[in-house]
Amino acid sequence: MRLYEPLRPRLARFAAAMTNDREDARDLVAETTLAAYEQFNTLRDERAFLSWLFTIASRLYRKRGIREKYHGEYHEEQVRRMPDSGTSPEASADVALLYAALEKLPSEQREAVTLFEIADIPLKEISAIQGTTLSSVKSRVTRGRRKLAELLGAVDEGMEEAASPEASVEESPKNLLYMNAA
Repeated sequence: MRLYEPLRPRLARFAAAMTNDREDARDLVAETTLAAYEQFNTLRDERAFLSWLFTIASRLYRKRGIREKYHGEYHEEQVRRMPDSGTSPEASADVALLYAALEKLPSEQREAVTLFEIADIPLKEISAIQGTTLSSVKSRVTRGRRKLAELLGAVDEGMEEAASPEASVEESPKNLLYMNAA
């Protein structure tokens, strides 16, 4: 539990962004936690716990996606069931729009952007989670940012800059998410 507790909020944000449903996100976190607990003896190096945990979450999410439980169109009701974070209605609306736009990204881009921007996972860890190269992850994050900016109608100059091909994905995560929250 000492390894898990510091990562629980990040895992919850990842699950919420991927499922776009509070109850489904809780289920995904619970299933991930249970699977991690049951498989803990397979973890060879505690330093790899972050990528190991998010790999489990990612695989469970994909497994559910195969059953088409979480794939579908964006519904207003799903946004209404999202937890109230105590933020302003404008910021909540921005988050709801972001989650709806995330649903429209290809799954690998959505996962990479969500892991980087929302779960605050380093690019190198994302490459381990997704089982791909670092350059592929950078490309997915960059393309995902660009597509999100397009979907969200990036009128904010800062958002356009964050989503541009020239913007470095090494920059601090979350720069795209909180552009309009201010």
